[in-house]
This record gives sequence, structure tokens and C-alpha cells, in this order.
Amino acid sequence: MWVLYEHPDLSFEQMITPFGIPELRKKARFAAISSTSGTGTETTSLAVITDRVKGVKYPLASHELQPDLAIVDGDLCKSMPADITANTGMDALTHSIEAYTSNVDDNYADAFAKGSIQLIFDNLKKAVENPEDGVVRQNMHDASALAGYAFTNAWLGIVHSMAHQMGGVFGIPHGRANALALPNVMRYNSKVTNRFEDLAKLIGLSTTTEFIEAVENLKKEINVPASIREYGIEKDVWMKEVHRMAENAFKDICTSFNPRTTSVEDIEKLYVALYEGEKIDF
Repeated sequence: MWVLYEHPDLSFEQMITPFGIPELRKKARFAAISSTSGTGTETTSLAVITDRVKGVKYPLASHELQPDLAIVDGDLCKSMPADITANTGMDALTHSIEAYTSNVDDNYADAFAKGSIQLIFDNLKKAVENPEDGVVRQNMHDASALAGYAFTNAWLGIVHSMAHQMGGVFGIPHGRANALALPNVMRYNSKVTNRFEDLAKLIGLSTTTEFIEAVENLKKEINVPASIREYGIEKDVWMKEVHRMAENAFKDICTSFNPRTTSVEDIEKLYVALYEGEKIDF
């Protein structure tokens, strides 16, 4: 991606503009081989650049970024440590949940998202506990790819908008940042959509509340922290950055596809609640 940035005919502003990347594939085809079960990047038209000086992550969106060939081989993931397995698995789960509940209505994305969610609830805890289990690893790798198919068709929401800033400012691994923000954003979005109930039924539950609790329980089972305080960041350090993160999250392209129209103020409230893991109701 830095090669693109240095291209004489492509400015940085053009590159971060949705679908602003010019035609590629003039000299080579793009084959992607994923080594973690989370990003789904082997099946998507999105990428991310981190500006470590500004502490900002910029999502890139262009069909030119979508690989021509994806190799999805779960054996490549057997050496992943437990924390990376957990983080990347939660990233894939967030992709599927946000794609299913986005403001884009797409039957194909819905099917991919549901298949991914079922696989993740059935296999993520097993992958953390039994990393050498080839079947489980392949199931999680498939789940990640399916989630990628889902969100490249239906996009994401403010969980990702918030996580991009948490990663850019504090270096929180992306999947873990998603996992931290996900439950409260689901509560926030449940005010305008009943689609979480569909997802609850996939795993034998009935209500939105039960589904959110299932996500929180899964996080506990795979040792993902429930709050920023638990993650280890001091409160004054976190609060100093909350407003800036909220402003940048609001500008993130993913915010445009959130099912609930949001604001800088609402995102700031979500960040504040996230510090202690307080359950929101607004």
C-alpha cells in the first residue's frame, strides 16, 4: 500500500477516498493467502493504513483491492498463539454481526454472515483451547473468509469506526478493540433494528439481550477483557483522547453504514462507557 502512496499520479487523499484507487492488475494478478482467521482480507475490497505519527487508522475501499485468488488453508493458523486466535476470531465475529445489521440490504451478505457466526460460536473457544485441531482451525478460517464476503458486500458499522481509532491511538490489536466495543454498540443499534434477534436464533436463543450476553460470555471464555480498565489503560490517559477518537470515528467510512444514525456525541458516550465496561441504554 505504501507503493500506492508513492505513485506520482495518486495522492494520499485520493487513496483514502472510497473507490478512489485507479485500475490495477496491469502487470500481475493478486493472490492472497491468509495466515490468521480474522480479517477476511483475502475476500474483501478493503484495507487499512495506520498513520503512527497522527495516531489515526484510515480504511481504504476499492474493488481494485479485492484479490483475484484466495487460498484459505486452516493449517497455516495452527501456530497462532491463544491471544491472537481470540482477537482475530472476535474480529471475524464483528465483521459478520456488523454486516448482517448494516443499513445495506443484501441477501448474499446475510447468508455469508449467518454461516460465519454459526461457525465462530461452534469453533472459536475450541481453537483457543486446542490449536492443533485441524478441523477447528479450518472452520475458523472458513468463518473468517465468509465474514469477509459478508462485509465486502454489506459493509460494517461504528464498532469498526471506534476500533480503528483505538488501534491508531493506543495500539490496541484490532480484533480486541472490536471485541471491546461490540456489546455496547449492539445495545445502541438495537434501538433501531430487530436483526439481532435473527442472530440469536442461530445459536438457539430468542432475544437481542440473550445474543449480546452470548457474545460477552464468549469473550470471557477466550480471555478477552470486558473493559478498557481491564485492558490496562489508565483512566486519565483514556479520557484525554476520547473526544478526538470520537471525532475521527464519526468521519470513518464505516459510520455511514451503521444501522443507527449516530453523532460525535453518541460515539464519545460509547467510549466513556467502555472504560469501565458500563452497559449503555441510550
